[in-house]
Amino acid sequence: MSKDRFVAFFDAIMAIIMTIVVLEFVIPSGTKWSDLEVLGYQIVAYAISFFWLGGMWINIHNIWHNVDIIDKSVLWANIAMLFFSSMIPFLVVYVGRNIGEIVPQLLYGIDVLLITICNEISVELLGRHHECIRRQLKMFRISILIDFAIKVVGIIIGVAAYPPAIMISVMAAMVFLIVWRNVTERKNKKQVTE
Repeated sequence: MSKDRFVAFFDAIMAIIMTIVVLEFVIPSGTKWSDLEVLGYQIVAYAISFFWLGGMWINIHNIWHNVDIIDKSVLWANIAMLFFSSMIPFLVVYVGRNIGEIVPQLLYGIDVLLITICNEISVELLGRHHECIRRQLKMFRISILIDFAIKVVGIIIGVAAYPPAIMISVMAAMVFLIVWRNVTERKNKKQVTE
């Protein structure tokens, strides 16, 4: 299958997932800053999730840049990733309304880990048929391992002592991946010019 049709589908679903959360926000009845306090944690949860999903979307497009054909296994890995991603709007509101509670945070953390696993599987499958991706797999595996470890540590701290550590770990993993990918891209460009 040509990647273009699936990429359009993927982009449309991700755009919906990333924006639908704001529809769940209850509009405050008052117009004072204090009236917005009810939305405080929901907005934080939304911002973390929006930028995490956006970063994932950018990375996926960077990986898929030189891909022309995809097979059914890649399609199903990405369908699974979209399924778990589609849970984010519900989980963001659930976490935002219950920021210090373990069950919402744990569900959020598990969902994010499942999205990460699906993304890793997708890239591994793409690497089977595309040399350009196979060359990047070692660095990608290292980044996913560190990303996964950050999230697992967040879940452990969240379950053991401080539930918001789970969402904080997602934000930390996002920052790590942004820095990692920028350093990796610069290193690759430098190697190409030498």
